[in-house]
Amino acid sequence: MPAKILLLLLALATLSACASLPSAPASSTTANTAAQRAALADHTAQTAKQRLAAAATQRAGAERQFCPNWRQALDRARGNAIGCAQMPASEQATCWQAVSQWAREEGHYFHALAPLFQGSGYAPPAAQAARFFDLAQGWAITCQNGQAACTAAPVRRPMDSHKKAVNQFCQP
Repeated sequence: MPAKILLLLLALATLSACASLPSAPASSTTANTAAQRAALADHTAQTAKQRLAAAATQRAGAERQFCPNWRQALDRARGNAIGCAQMPASEQATCWQAVSQWAREEGHYFHALAPLFQGSGYAPPAAQAARFFDLAQGWAITCQNGQAACTAAPVRRPMDSHKKAVNQFCQP
């Protein structure tokens, strides 16, 4: 029995020696990992703040330019339509195709503002402007069939509605 007690005491002494081994390397590794993660989180937060500030600056600039860009595009649309209508009939189809392509590009521009204006007062008029140019693209294609088709196009009423909404927003 004393041999068993002695063996048990020897086993306990060995186990307690193992338990008391320095654990500094594991602790310092954990501390280093935690510090690295904290630094990464700080860097990520700083980057996010910079991106938000850049987006806010971009949004403010886009808001300042929205109405002038709308007016300029609308003036050009009128000028393009008048120009095509005054061309010889043999050249009108090509002219209206070019106007349609231009209106499509303008529509893309105003659609691209949607994510930037999301949640602001500029979102609805930007959507109206985009829709106006989407419709203008189809209208220009209709106009290739002559002045009567152009004038009678059912898309004119919704175009006018969208135009009116944006013009009301952009009143000086």
